[in-house]
Amino acid sequence: MRLSLLGTQGWIPTGARETTCFAVDDGERLIVVDAGTGFRRLVTPPFRRLVEDRAEIHLLLTHYHLDHVCGLAYAPAILAGRRLTVHAPAPELTGVDPAEALSGLIRQPYNPKPWHELAGVELRLLHAGVNDLAGHRVGVRAQRHSDTSVAYRLDDALVVATDTAVDPATVEFAAGAGVLLHESWYCGDGPGANVPAALRPGYAAHSEARAVARLAVEARVGRLVLIHLNPLHDETDHAAMAAVARGVCPVAEIRPDGDEITLADA
Repeated sequence: MRLSLLGTQGWIPTGARETTCFAVDDGERLIVVDAGTGFRRLVTPPFRRLVEDRAEIHLLLTHYHLDHVCGLAYAPAILAGRRLTVHAPAPELTGVDPAEALSGLIRQPYNPKPWHELAGVELRLLHAGVNDLAGHRVGVRAQRHSDTSVAYRLDDALVVATDTAVDPATVEFAAGAGVLLHESWYCGDGPGANVPAALRPGYAAHSEARAVARLAVEARVGRLVLIHLNPLHDETDHAAMAAVARGVCPVAEIRPDGDEITLADA
């Protein structure tokens, strides 16, 4: 299996990074986590090849913040006759009805067609615990965020934990995973003086780099990739944060958008 990092940034896309989107090609189908602005990469080379020979695309949503779902508006261009199954957290996990949330987002006058008229799109619910998804075991658990998000575990190959404060329960959830994608919004005791006061409370809903690195060490993951990076920081800041995390967890890194990672077929 191959993991493509289509969007590794949170909140605001920049010239270097799109907002959250990751694609796993298992050789038969494409499994995508979140539809941020990085979802648009599937329309153009070189990532168009990920969908060209795939009749079946599965999209897992972690939550409904716009930086994670705005790419749903691009779905008609990406699908082009393919089937898209959107897997969303069941209401008991997030307190949100997925059909209601997506119908409120994809509708006129904000989108040419309402959600229920998108051809080839089907909605399914994912529940807490282990779910079967196209021959894969997908673990799901609720996380602590400003609006409840969920973490996903794909077999033993990949864990995605974004939009969450560092949560000790993630250690057990991610234990032994080949790759952990975990958000890292800041480094140090809290937001620096250059962060507007109005934005500082939001840092409590996100994760600090050293704490993420300690979590990854405890979980004994094979690799830690820091994601959902803060757009108020530049690439120099990201590199410094990666170095700090690597001082705690030697397998920690930050990768550029577009990079690919081989996953164990576990």
